[in-house]
Amino acid sequence: MTLRNTFIAALFALATVAGAQAEEDAGQRWRQHAQEDLLPWWTQAAAQGEPVGRFPTFRCNDGSAYLAAAPCPELAQAPDWIKSELKRDYVRMQSRQIYTYAMGFHLTGDIKLLKLAQAGVADLRARALDKRTGSAASWFENGKPQPAIGMRNAQDLSYAGLGMAAVYYLTRDPLVLSDLIKLKQHIFTYQDPKTGLIRWQAKDGGNGDAQREELVATLDQLNAYLILVTPILPEGPLKRRWQEDIGKLSGAMVKRFHDADRGRFWGTRGLPDSDSADGRHNDFGHTVKAYWMLYLAARQNQDTELASQARDGMRKTLDAAWLQDSGSWGEKWRQDGSVVPHKSWWIYAELDQAAATLAVQEGDDPSRWQAAGQWWLKHFVAAPGGEVWGSVSADGNARPQLRQHHWKNGFHAMEHALVNYLASQALADQPATLYYATPATRVAARFKPYTFEGHTLSVEKLQAEGTAIQKVSIKLDRYKR
Repeated sequence: MTLRNTFIAALFALATVAGAQAEEDAGQRWRQHAQEDLLPWWTQAAAQGEPVGRFPTFRCNDGSAYLAAAPCPELAQAPDWIKSELKRDYVRMQSRQIYTYAMGFHLTGDIKLLKLAQAGVADLRARALDKRTGSAASWFENGKPQPAIGMRNAQDLSYAGLGMAAVYYLTRDPLVLSDLIKLKQHIFTYQDPKTGLIRWQAKDGGNGDAQREELVATLDQLNAYLILVTPILPEGPLKRRWQEDIGKLSGAMVKRFHDADRGRFWGTRGLPDSDSADGRHNDFGHTVKAYWMLYLAARQNQDTELASQARDGMRKTLDAAWLQDSGSWGEKWRQDGSVVPHKSWWIYAELDQAAATLAVQEGDDPSRWQAAGQWWLKHFVAAPGGEVWGSVSADGNARPQLRQHHWKNGFHAMEHALVNYLASQALADQPATLYYATPATRVAARFKPYTFEGHTLSVEKLQAEGTAIQKVSIKLDRYKR
């Protein structure tokens, strides 16, 4: 080999190593995002609640909890849709914060985060769950659970299960599972025997809400607990029943809310604006989340036809939402078919998660997903202080806004970090490192890498504050042509 060829070969080898290192570092950047951008907001003392585990729904932008007697300006002058809710502490937001700590531990192994998640679950199970029916309160006002049983909407009930699902996923705690089963059984009393859909409310209350047809009433049962928990349930009748329920909900949702011709899911049915671009929940987020959940459900149930339909739907939605000029996702369709370039944090996260799933499990080109992730890290991070902004303009500017309120907590951003970490590691052909806390006296059936599949390479058994922890190296299954 000539000196010139030797030099070229050396450069090529260095470039290959640098490229591999850059790919490996991509996954670590998302772990770093969780640790340095997100968790500082949630590990502040005020976030942990009084007592610890009773997490506040509203916090000021300096991190302090809302005080009715002396509200901070950003809450005192908040829009009416926020200000009217300030007397309430929402169970769904406590549950989302439990999830945030749980998946923060999953990524980092920080035992303090797991303890916070468990404290939140203990408080939720003790206060919010009705022992007789299994129902969960939607909110607390003046210390009392509200509204009456049967008047609680199905979306709030689903998200009451999110935190329990996340903690069970990590710990296999049978007591947490027992309460989650009871909650699920109560929610399924809302199921319409004719359509198979979950109704918005069980009782009407004179306002017609029991007859409301809302996509999220059914969709969020999959999103909040069924997809995560079902694969790790012990083999037997319970697991088979949950798998059957996943299949039935999926079919009912497609039949009533899916528009195959337009490649979208409608957020409602039967309202004057249900088919309008301005209708409730008619956006890229609800559509891509519906396709993503159906895809995961179909793969669990080995329904190849539904998996294909959902895969194609995700692709179509991602194509529609992509803004080539900025390398980012849009928010929704306009009536004329154009795209609203504004960004909502949770919609952006859902689009990213669908794109990541397709890149890993279907071999789709990851370039758009990677570019969108860089846009997120550059424009969404709410620094200093932590968390991400909920709303970002097309040019990347975030207007002054609350970092946390009764519809914004840590769930979406932390799930986004976790999925992007796992996908980045898979595409770099590198194992993912995840932490679990199953009891030392029992062997978990398998360590599942969240919504992906994979095989365990190694398990390192650790102890922290009297808790058995497993540091698990998992190689994700990746599509190979």
